[in-house]
Amino acid sequence: MEKEKKFVSLLNLSGNIFLFLIKIFIGILSGSFSLIADSLNSLSDILSSAITLIAVRVACKKPDLCHPFGHERAESIAGLVIGVLVAVIGIELAKEGILKLISGTTIKFGFLALVVLFISIIVKVILAVYTKKVGKKTKSTALIAIAKDSKVDVLISVAALIGIFGAMNNYSFLDPLMALLISFYIVWSGVKISLESSNQLIGKAPSKKLIEEIKRKATKVEGIKSVHDIKAQHLGVLVQVEIHVVVDESISVQKAHSIGKNVQYSIESMEEIDRAFIHIDPFKGSYFWKNGK
Repeated sequence: MEKEKKFVSLLNLSGNIFLFLIKIFIGILSGSFSLIADSLNSLSDILSSAITLIAVRVACKKPDLCHPFGHERAESIAGLVIGVLVAVIGIELAKEGILKLISGTTIKFGFLALVVLFISIIVKVILAVYTKKVGKKTKSTALIAIAKDSKVDVLISVAALIGIFGAMNNYSFLDPLMALLISFYIVWSGVKISLESSNQLIGKAPSKKLIEEIKRKATKVEGIKSVHDIKAQHLGVLVQVEIHVVVDESISVQKAHSIGKNVQYSIESMEEIDRAFIHIDPFKGSYFWKNGK
């Protein structure tokens, strides 16, 4: 799993370096601001991929004395940095887009610029699909963030395509206009990624579907009469769970402990779960715990 995550990170880094170099060269040669804007977006992707690669290596480290619960939050931190970086670049592009819209642009070698954008779209679609697949498989927030960013890149390249094609057909305002729209989309994408990563860092609760699956796993364990007070939070890309389980009060402490361990192992067998903490409660006569919590 670790090797696959590193491979995808390196693949995205290599792809973004290639796209940045051809976009910035042809963008400057053709005078297309929308293509230059697209190239700067690729530059942000290079930085994002590099940050993700470092974060994946840190997150895969085993727990130690200083980090007893592991290093998984490193990927959420990377996602936050990526989001802020993307938003800042988007704001700078917006400023330049407004100036270019006022002053106007002239396109040269437009056909070559269109070819570069078609190449960019094909490469980004492939990277987005593959990165998303691996991100979901490995539960990697950083990789999923990159996959989302790659989808945005496809739309950005399409917008740049429209701008250049319009400018080649005497609609010169379309090139800086598309660059401006690209910048707005970049800012929105960066803010969204930052919020998602921030929620994981501050311990946002997982989905109700996951909570229900945790409850189902616990209640299936032999000796469990009911469960209640399920609390869960994101610990980076994974989830930490605290759950109260009810057992017969007449059984021995050793038996109750064994049942609790079985619940722990059952919950921790789920891919999304990092660790489960089990609290044993006694079942007394006709008193029933509420299971809706």
